[in-house]
Amino acid sequence: MKRIRYLSLLMLLLCSINSWGQFDFNPVDPPEPGLPPMRLELRVSPSEAGWTSGSGTYAEGTVVPLRAYCYSGFVFDKWTDENGNTVSTDPYFAFTKGERAEVLTANYTFNPNSPQEPDDPVNILYYRLNLTTTEGGSVSGGGRYLAGASVGLSAYTNTGFDFDGWYDENGVCVSTSRYFNYVMPEGTTNLEARFTFNPNNPGEPDEPIVKHSVIATATEGGYTNFSMVRELTGTSVYLNATCNTGYRFEGWFLNGELYTTLSYFSYTIGTENVSFEARFVFDPDSPAEPGMPTTKKYAFYMMNMVTKPGTTVKFPVYLSSLANLGDMTFQLTFPEGLTPNLETVEMSDKTDGYTVSYNAVDANTYVFSLIGGSAGDGDYPLLVFSVDVPEDITTGQGYPIVINQVSVTEEDGNTVTASTRNGRISVYKLGDTNGDDVVDAMDVLNMVTVSLQKSTDTFIEEVSDINEDDEIDAQDVLGVVEIALEQ
Repeated sequence: MKRIRYLSLLMLLLCSINSWGQFDFNPVDPPEPGLPPMRLELRVSPSEAGWTSGSGTYAEGTVVPLRAYCYSGFVFDKWTDENGNTVSTDPYFAFTKGERAEVLTANYTFNPNSPQEPDDPVNILYYRLNLTTTEGGSVSGGGRYLAGASVGLSAYTNTGFDFDGWYDENGVCVSTSRYFNYVMPEGTTNLEARFTFNPNNPGEPDEPIVKHSVIATATEGGYTNFSMVRELTGTSVYLNATCNTGYRFEGWFLNGELYTTLSYFSYTIGTENVSFEARFVFDPDSPAEPGMPTTKKYAFYMMNMVTKPGTTVKFPVYLSSLANLGDMTFQLTFPEGLTPNLETVEMSDKTDGYTVSYNAVDANTYVFSLIGGSAGDGDYPLLVFSVDVPEDITTGQGYPIVINQVSVTEEDGNTVTASTRNGRISVYKLGDTNGDDVVDAMDVLNMVTVSLQKSTDTFIEEVSDINEDDEIDAQDVLGVVEIALEQ
């Protein structure tokens, strides 16, 4: 009965089509499947009063750190929503993204006699986050942050240890995730990462374990993500230097010699202890001529790719830049089930001379380093690599790929960060034209509707071309019917 029902529906649909072959599938603007994150737009009133950071596209529930900056002669007043309601009176605050597109406005008043920034903003606006560990691992992410800032914390386990969780000063577990975003409260805060000894093969004879230390210090004007870690030879550790207001990063120095101008880099522990020094230079912007935030000059972003199980997709990382750039590094985190093939990395023809390397932080996170080359200005795919999508992957959903920890070197040698936007790979069953994870009569109707050049709520082209001839036609409709009958 099921086969007769589907075939009857097919005959009814086919009878309503005149001259089927004259239609080629070529929608002007096909809707993107899935439930994408929604836009958070930031505005300034009056427009000449300052600028903001934090706008972008975010998933519901994301905690977004927003900042409002003043030009000379203006004082920040408040953040308001579309209806004029006050959201916050703090220029720096953490906003929780809702389910719809939202607009927030930073409001200023003209008051040339009241400078907005105090003489020492670091001591007034920033609070210390101290990270400690038990035996068995190391951490990164400690430093001084604004209240409400979302701080990325990472815990790294030594061989033979398991991660237990992050605990506050009262012994309360804050998170059991090795990598998580911690919302900075007002005041100095202490967190401890706890580890448990759990060797995989306790029956092996004891052997001396040789470890070496990496010490990270900083000159006045900034801080590092740790002061010391001790790991086995061949282990990679990640060093990150952050500038205070009014300073710029000069470079990491090893034994008094410049090692790299990247503020964030990976170091593989050798056979001896080493000590790195992060150096900073006092270089405040002129109050009369505030500079453009670096996050407005450079952006790394990714798109939504749509595919079906058992395929390999080319996944690009885009760069948008207003100036030429040198060395750069960034971190990509992939969901479980998707495996990047990093041996297939291809660089854009707008870059020249880069040596590309990557280090695995864990099974799903990789740090990319592009050293010794240059990248031109413009908006283009910086690099492209392959991602393998397994046959048994769960369908009907999107798999996010997260980019963070971006560091780029400008032509003058100054190292800055950049804006980021995450991407994802959405996976749907072959023939699931409407993205509901079921192939049925509604998918057949969806294909007929599109072939008649009429609009539908959702149409996923990538899983609708059943015979892969780059054309949606009667053969594809028959293919969807056959798939539906097999369900």
